[in-house]
Amino acid sequence: MRATSLLSLLCPVSALVALGCSDYNITPKDDNEGAVDSEQVDCPPSDPDCEDSESDSLPPDSLPPDNDTCDEFNLPGESLALVEECYVEVSTGTFTPVVEWKKSKWTVDASSNNIMMMPAVASLNDDNGDGLINDDDVPDIVVITYGSNGTLRAVSGDGTKEIFNVVGAGLQGQGAVAIGDIDNDGIVEIVAPTSNTIKAFEHDGTLKWTSPNLSGHMYGTSDAPAISDMNGDGKPEIIIGKAILNNDGSLRGAGSHGRGGVASNVGTTSFAVDLNLDGSQEVIVGNAMYTSTGAAIWANGEQDGYVAVGNFDSDPEGEIVVNSSGNLRLQDTNGTVLWRAKMTGAGSYYGGPPTVADFDGDGLPEVGIAGQSTYTVFDTDGKKMWEKATQDGSSGNTGSSVFDFEGDGVAEAVYSDETRLWVFNGPDGAVKLNSPEHSNGTWTEYPAIADVDGDGQAEIVVPNTAGSHTGFYVFGDADSSWQPGRKIWNQHAYHITNVNDDGTIPAVAAINWASYNNFRSGDLTAGSGGVYADLIGVIDEVCEALCAEDRIFVYVRVGNQGHLDVTEPFDITLSAITTTGVVPLQTRTVSSGIGPGVLLDTITFEVTGVAALEILDLVLQVDGGNGASAGVYSECDETNNEPIWGAPVCAE
Repeated sequence: MRATSLLSLLCPVSALVALGCSDYNITPKDDNEGAVDSEQVDCPPSDPDCEDSESDSLPPDSLPPDNDTCDEFNLPGESLALVEECYVEVSTGTFTPVVEWKKSKWTVDASSNNIMMMPAVASLNDDNGDGLINDDDVPDIVVITYGSNGTLRAVSGDGTKEIFNVVGAGLQGQGAVAIGDIDNDGIVEIVAPTSNTIKAFEHDGTLKWTSPNLSGHMYGTSDAPAISDMNGDGKPEIIIGKAILNNDGSLRGAGSHGRGGVASNVGTTSFAVDLNLDGSQEVIVGNAMYTSTGAAIWANGEQDGYVAVGNFDSDPEGEIVVNSSGNLRLQDTNGTVLWRAKMTGAGSYYGGPPTVADFDGDGLPEVGIAGQSTYTVFDTDGKKMWEKATQDGSSGNTGSSVFDFEGDGVAEAVYSDETRLWVFNGPDGAVKLNSPEHSNGTWTEYPAIADVDGDGQAEIVVPNTAGSHTGFYVFGDADSSWQPGRKIWNQHAYHITNVNDDGTIPAVAAINWASYNNFRSGDLTAGSGGVYADLIGVIDEVCEALCAEDRIFVYVRVGNQGHLDVTEPFDITLSAITTTGVVPLQTRTVSSGIGPGVLLDTITFEVTGVAALEILDLVLQVDGGNGASAGVYSECDETNNEPIWGAPVCAE
């Protein structure tokens, strides 16, 4: 029989027999579905001259050893041709930042022109006239400005127009927004805090709903909401402090410990991720972890603080980085403190929300954090890598962001203090930019990094208050050499996999640290230099000799025709295409590594219970199947992860 496509996997080349998988570190996820074993070759359905029988017309060496058994079938691993598109050769830019445009004057409520929040980026209107609002349109920048009022504003990312101005909504002047499609209408909404509620607005600024009073759950100033589908039901939740709201604004639950902040005057930055990989997301605060209803999974008695997550050890679960009053600590998935570090220059205002990234290109995460007089990067084990003098005496609570602008595999830290926009070289902190085109009284804000004008290159969006600068400035590269960025940066707790390119919220978000291991970073290929994997698979053979016994054997191979080593575990799922839909049969986890250009030898699925399924075809889903956010790896080709067999199975 025949197979139609290739799949990718990670293991050394060697034979598989029975439940053996030992050479591959392949483990079944559901033992009820049968075991890996050997096989026999039946005729390809595409060959009309071949019969699945002991016909004397066939040469003896082409016959199965026994017509009613599935004996050992194994194709050896082999080399694959590498796909050129998986190696994106990038030329290092000259890194010559300039102010491309600025927005400091407004047609409505002109005196409200200060911004002390992270600018958010997403598409709000149909710029190209195709009847859709998505990432094909020019992105837009959403901010809250203040003077005497907190005014919600949206501006086209190319600077050509104001989209809306919402005055008198009672919003926090220094509060942040979060953007995402919370009602599944295909268009994003905007959620923003007042002193004691959350308000949701449609993409055009129309008020959608107001939450009940959340006093005690949020701080009431500089609060930053986050959007996540915590229980995977397709209805995103909104997290603010220790409160969890349903997508209609009703209160779903609230925790009884921390709020993800350090003091009542400097706001909260809590969010949700699936930290323990149990299939449901948890709310992350500095001293506790909550379920989607606010129940405490654990509380460790530590001081609350600003949080970020990443994978800092050898297990697959995430860890929590907490900055609390200038004391940095790393907490394990269960809240156990793994290490502590003291910030210099934190001052009386504690230090800001942490950023996680591979700053030095060693493949491991580090932590960047701003204080009152320094910006510091700590290594994976909590030891100080470097620190640079800055000026933030007004709050000492600002955040920062990360991006590899030049595409050289080295991340840069982007930070704005009271008087300067800084860009620091990741490995050593060398100053790459010290721009006076900025001033701010500072709170928990930081510069957002996205392709705001749709030109294929990232820009930096910097908020301003006080001094000689107000509104926001958009920095780009004078030589047009910066790397592409996403057209979305939707919330303070941005971490790439929390939002899709079109602003929809994934029901089951991919685990960031499995592919990127960063937080408040826009690096899609950090440390890889534009090198990608391309996982592929092939269904080589299906043995139907035991259909009468309600069993089949399916023989597959997987490989990597990309240029990037595959090192993290991922799943392959064999499914049946039936008259009633796609039915998963068996899932395996592949947990060793596979290098570029390698196709593994045969992996055998033994599947029982197939007689009642009326199998029209078989499909193998590699690393979640097709789709950019489906699996562990971001590949250069996300459309070739579902090879099919090409014929019915056990058809009478």
